[in-house]
Amino acid sequence: MKTAKLTPEIKAARLQSAMNSAGVRPYRCESSYPEYDAPRNLQGRTHYADADTLKCFKAKILNGGCTKDGLLYWLVESVQSRPDHGGYNRRAVVFDVFGTVINERADMSETQGEWFKDTRKAEDSAFAFLKTFDAVTHTARTLKENAKRDILAARRTLAALTGKAEA
Repeated sequence: MKTAKLTPEIKAARLQSAMNSAGVRPYRCESSYPEYDAPRNLQGRTHYADADTLKCFKAKILNGGCTKDGLLYWLVESVQSRPDHGGYNRRAVVFDVFGTVINERADMSETQGEWFKDTRKAEDSAFAFLKTFDAVTHTARTLKENAKRDILAARRTLAALTGKAEA
């Protein structure tokens, strides 16, 4: 029996269906101003771009946007290098569709997690990461892991409620 090769369109449709089932929405452009777009997109996924978090770290979002069909969101932030000493540094941060910072955890280039004095260099760091990162595979793998975790939790809950040993 032959198996049909999955086209990128079919893979994308399956991934979108799985995301819908899991209640995960892709990122989308909410505003042309990154300081408004980032909090709107990341709300409910992470506190990274919340007004209170930014204020606490004396940070500002300089640029950002969604990419890879809404599976990733990148931003460049400016953070005070040392408290009470002026001077700001910039760095790129990339989030997956679940709100997890992924460019700090990936085994990537020497620019990973680096701070820059120049915004353009931080943007270049983000774009270099985005070129090499397979967002579809990462999202599918994370959805599978989350589904397995949820199935296990549901089995434990049912076992506790019924008084039967976990199957």
